[in-house]
Amino acid sequence: MSPGLTYTPAYLGLFASLLLAMACNVFLDIQYGSFTFEMVFWGIFLGWTLLIGWRQQGEASDAGRHKQKIVLFIAIILSLLFFIPKWGFPRAGVYMLFALQAAQNCITTSRRQLHFGLLVSAVGVMFAASHFRADWTMLFYLVPYIVAVVFALVAEQISRRADDIARSGLALSTGAGQGLAIVSATAIILVLAGILYLATPQISWPYLEWRYGQPTNLGFLHDDASGNGSGGGSGGNSAGGSAGNGQTGQGGQAQGEGNSGQSYSTSPTRGWPTPSEMREAARRPGMPQWQADAIMQMADLDEAIGEMLAPIKQQLENLLNKAKAWMQTHRDELLAALMALIMIILLLIIAYILREARAATWLRTRYDYLTLVLLRRHDPGGRGARQIYRAMERLFILLDHPRAPAANTREFLREATYYREQLLPEASELTRLFEEYRYGPEHADAARLERMLALYRALYAKAA
Repeated sequence: MSPGLTYTPAYLGLFASLLLAMACNVFLDIQYGSFTFEMVFWGIFLGWTLLIGWRQQGEASDAGRHKQKIVLFIAIILSLLFFIPKWGFPRAGVYMLFALQAAQNCITTSRRQLHFGLLVSAVGVMFAASHFRADWTMLFYLVPYIVAVVFALVAEQISRRADDIARSGLALSTGAGQGLAIVSATAIILVLAGILYLATPQISWPYLEWRYGQPTNLGFLHDDASGNGSGGGSGGNSAGGSAGNGQTGQGGQAQGEGNSGQSYSTSPTRGWPTPSEMREAARRPGMPQWQADAIMQMADLDEAIGEMLAPIKQQLENLLNKAKAWMQTHRDELLAALMALIMIILLLIIAYILREARAATWLRTRYDYLTLVLLRRHDPGGRGARQIYRAMERLFILLDHPRAPAANTREFLREATYYREQLLPEASELTRLFEEYRYGPEHADAARLERMLALYRALYAKAA
């Protein structure tokens, strides 16, 4: 059975998610001037129904079910008399879905119903974001929506964990502690999500989605030349135009969307919108005053930052032009140096591969035998003893038993000959002679070096 939902911040997060999702859809028709009225209506409608669910404290009651039926009746009346005649399908389907969710809010008393409400809000946001009139100005509602969804999920999780700890008697949770935990966890999740977004390959960093195949301006921070966007340009003649002209039905909706598609510019323009584009967006008919003021402040700030950074930008451009000119002048030298660098890297890679491969070890052991045994090319004294002993080590590398970095000579001898007892007599005597000449007072004369070479020759005959 799904756990009961009693924590107030979880309800507040669900309310904010539903209201912001609804705002994204209402924002598509801001040119008609009814944005504030619709948001107040949906705020009261969704808030009142969620208040009913919250008062039941995790267990649906008969009173809640009775009010659910009343709200469901109101949703049906609104759909038949207002939503379908005004917008037609599919827009009317979104409003009907949120009206039915309002009825569900009356008995939202469990974790499963909370997740279902968030899912409904996500459906509404995806519909609004994929609409042809959606553009970057909708981010004022879309970004807070993401924060609200994460906040609701985190609040529900932390409240449940706090209740489990309190029931076990391990600790007594406080509201301030839970609130701090919710805010901290929400911030961490959003920061990590932002980092992952920045690390995800994009065609340009401000882009929120792939352009082609999506009939929308959302995520493209420049508007197209025709001024299309939320409530701009040809929006009055498109799907939303049916509301202003009093036309109804699905046919008008489809025809409006098709007409807007003809005037919509599909060539993307990249980058942050210019101050003039921001001010033009702020002056759209029906734009909420607070949002228009925020966009105007963004334009002023962008302009001030641009003026402040203009000298630095000019200097960087000059340096870049000088670097391009220098590279053009010395193009042949740079290409030669680049090719030489590539060849050096390739040679280093080949040398590393040969050093790690068995073929390189096999060649090195043959070289050791040629120089030490056949040509008698070795250093005198202790250095010669070390050369012969290192040649023996390379023989054991060829036998898949390299010397461990921390192993001394005796440990290496014991491990290397554990399964190769036929090599033990020669390897043991050669190791003893090496220790005497390397660590003891004895000096390796020519006769003793000959004895070590004879032992190495015998090991080579057995091993190689």
